[in-house]
Amino acid sequence: MVLFHRIKYCINTTLKLSVTFGSKAAVSIIQILANLPDFLREPILRKKLKDFYILGESDKRETIALALNAASSIQAEILAMLAKTWMEVLSEFDTSRIVLMLRLYCEEILKDSVIEKLNIDCLIQAFMSLDEVKKQKFIDCLKEAMLSVPNRNKLIEMMPAAAIEILEMK
Repeated sequence: MVLFHRIKYCINTTLKLSVTFGSKAAVSIIQILANLPDFLREPILRKKLKDFYILGESDKRETIALALNAASSIQAEILAMLAKTWMEVLSEFDTSRIVLMLRLYCEEILKDSVIEKLNIDCLIQAFMSLDEVKKQKFIDCLKEAMLSVPNRNKLIEMMPAAAIEILEMK
């Protein structure tokens, strides 16, 4: 139990520093989270997702920008593992919160065209490993989020064919 609290303290401290130091700290956080066993990673991500919804709008956007930039610079296996855990934990939230999160991601992707830097295949792999109920919840929430952004057609054009097929948006 003491080890759990020490690890949690270290990660919370690192997460707080990430806003100050930017994407290098975010990459470090991702590496730390990836090296944790599921039983530690999941509650930490759950707490950070709960904290995310308390943040102000600009902090939410900054957090997402840091996460996207960090995600584009880590190994595919690590990204797939963390993305799966993130999706599993996020799926526990109500759909309005998931849509909010995904809408902000869509807006950030449109703003910075970061999708070109991401390893979409490993994200799709992580998504496909979810159970059917969670997959459908994410599909529904992502469609709603995409339809709520002003430049939804540009976003759809940016998406790889595999993602369009999964979303059944042909």
